[in-house]
Amino acid sequence: MSLRTLTASFSLCVCLASAAGAQPVDARVDSASVLGATPASVENAFFLKGRDYGTDAYAGPFDMILNKGFAVAQWQDQDRHIFSYPYGWNAVWASVTRPGTAMERAGGWGKVLRRHVIPLNWDEFRDAQWMPNYFGHVIEGGLAYRRLLEWNRVNGMPFPTLSTVIVTQFAVTINEAYETPVNDPWVQENGTAGAFVDWMIMDPVGMLLMHQDVIARFFAEDMGAVVWPRQASIVFPGGRLTNNGEAVILRPALWFTDDFRIFFRGGVGAEAGISVPYDGVTVNVGAGANSSGRKLNIEHVEEATFSFSSGIWVDRDGSLLFSATWDHKTDRRLAIDVFPGVIDIAGSTIGVWFQFDQDYRPYFGITGRRTLGGGVGVGF
Repeated sequence: MSLRTLTASFSLCVCLASAAGAQPVDARVDSASVLGATPASVENAFFLKGRDYGTDAYAGPFDMILNKGFAVAQWQDQDRHIFSYPYGWNAVWASVTRPGTAMERAGGWGKVLRRHVIPLNWDEFRDAQWMPNYFGHVIEGGLAYRRLLEWNRVNGMPFPTLSTVIVTQFAVTINEAYETPVNDPWVQENGTAGAFVDWMIMDPVGMLLMHQDVIARFFAEDMGAVVWPRQASIVFPGGRLTNNGEAVILRPALWFTDDFRIFFRGGVGAEAGISVPYDGVTVNVGAGANSSGRKLNIEHVEEATFSFSSGIWVDRDGSLLFSATWDHKTDRRLAIDVFPGVIDIAGSTIGVWFQFDQDYRPYFGITGRRTLGGGVGVGF
């Protein structure tokens, strides 16, 4: 069995098991709110409470695999034909099982750990190689893990922690195999220092930290943290992954006012702005820069390029309902997402999205409450 077949089989089995084990949550959550009680499965749910609208309704294992595992599909020149892509599995295996050669090429264990994990002097701190590791892998990755864990709990999945760890680490593996340069024989033979740090240190630390209720509560209640994915979809013809990606939102409360909050959004880039409550929802506006590509320098250390981005996001109680974003140089220029629970068609609700790519070619797709975090679309 090829690795490609193994990957597809694993994803299908996990997601079918999730569908079989999932229980309708609408009645349970609604009855709990009516009776003034909180189900045990929702009691410690900080990032996903089983609501039937927005990103809560869109969530599932496909959400984790497609949005986290293929995060760099948002880069402008990235091949998004994920079923035929030549993944760098050998590079990931080498990075994890025998990282010595890659570490030496990147300057040695000490230099790598200081640059990527714990900077010990000003130059290493200013170099900021550690920053995307902490924000992208520890915080974002950890919160995405916690969100899927809460989805498993709310939907009555057996062994919720084990299945969440497996799906999350599978997404981490895909992410490393997908972003590793497949045309670099040295990397495919010896791996990269960054892949070792991500797979063995940063993502596991994020899962361990966010598994603790006290830490998850701090991020949710004190930092106003939520995870907002896009509605990842497979677009035909061609079977391309489109409209994927996720971001961590931070909206800490301000000591001097309740009229607004500072808004920060971080994913493949970062935007900052303001959050204003209005008529039962919260309107968030921000601008910043998103990563439009990445390359390895002479030491095989990852370096990213950035370009302008901006957007507006509307949520209710942390569950994203609508977003419209503009990215100057990622795979999409304009992207509009309307999540399940907003549009009602003949008594059924779906999620829809539309975008223009860099050449202004249109794409659109649909998702739903029971699609486990995935969707389908059409490109022209």
